[in-house]
Order: sequence, then C-alpha cells, then structure tokens
Amino acid sequence: MLRRILGGIVIVCLVGLQSGCATYEYNIVQPEDLRSHIGRNIDQIVKRTPLEYRLRSYDNRLIMRIFNDTDDPISLLGDRSFVVSPDGQSHPLRSQTIAPRSFIKIILPPPKPQFYDPGPTLGVGFGTAVGVHSHPHYHYNAPLYGGPRYLNVYDEDHPLYWDWKEQTDISMTLVFQRGSEPFKQQWAFHRQKM
Repeated sequence: MLRRILGGIVIVCLVGLQSGCATYEYNIVQPEDLRSHIGRNIDQIVKRTPLEYRLRSYDNRLIMRIFNDTDDPISLLGDRSFVVSPDGQSHPLRSQTIAPRSFIKIILPPPKPQFYDPGPTLGVGFGTAVGVHSHPHYHYNAPLYGGPRYLNVYDEDHPLYWDWKEQTDISMTLVFQRGSEPFKQQWAFHRQKM
C-alpha cells in the first residue's frame, strides 16, 4: 500500500515538473548600447544620467528600481509616460516622485490588486496554528484553520493592468521632470523563456 502511495506521489511530481510553469527572464533591447540580460540572482545596473536603474527578474516579472542619486527631487510624469504591451496597446504609468537619494519601483507587468477576505474559514488538514488573543497570556490551538483568502479584482478594461505572455517585447517611454526641465528615457525589453 505504501509503495502505491509513494508511486502515485512520484508520478504526480514528474507530471508537474514536465508541465510545470515556465520561468522567464528579460533582456534590454533598447537603447542598443545598453543591451544586456536581466537575471534573477543579481541586479543589472544601468546608469542613465541623472538616474540609476537596477533591474531584476523576479517571479516572471521585470522589477525596475529607479534611483535618484541627486540632491533634487525627480518626478516620473505618469500622464506623459507609457508602456506599449505585446498586443500593441498603450498603458499609462502612475506618477511618482523620487526623493533625493531614494528610489521608486516599477513592476512589469503590474500585478492586479487583490482583496484580503479575513472572514471565517474552515479547513481540513494537518498541523496546528497558535495565536495570541487580546489578553497577553491567552493562547489557543486552531487545528482547523484555512488561512487567509485573497480575491483578485477583475477590471478587464483598466489600462494600468496588462499581461506579458510568451517571449514577446514591450516598449516603454518614461518622462521625468527635474526642476523645470522635463527629460525622456526610452526602453524596450524582451521576455525570454529560461
């Protein structure tokens, strides 16, 4: 009996590995003089005066941290900045100000918002949970605990959210303002299956 159970577990694991989720990393395509690979283990650092970009692949998303090493605040003008997704649709970005000696983060594609449902749950499983009630010395065991539930928000028409599927390209134009002078930096990225 134990052999059958273990055999079943091995088969499920092998099928899961075969059909498993693909892992993606990214490449800088434009500007051409900055072409490089963006991996998962270390940041790819790119300096584009007056900013420094630290790029990394994480959970099949491109994480872009934009550092302002100047003594002036620099604003990302979201109403003038955009991403063109693989299907050719233009998507806006949120306006953000990068304080002196700090950074902002842009996640591509942006994760859709989720709501947490803290309502009562009932689950069946192994294990125990220990929590503290409002009284500092009161502990309880909760053998039937389902954990938090997160609900995705579906707003198909909202232009901030889009998908980046397969091995495709996006382009991005970021418009910043430092003092009274706006400046623009353009990018193109390729999503690569690993």
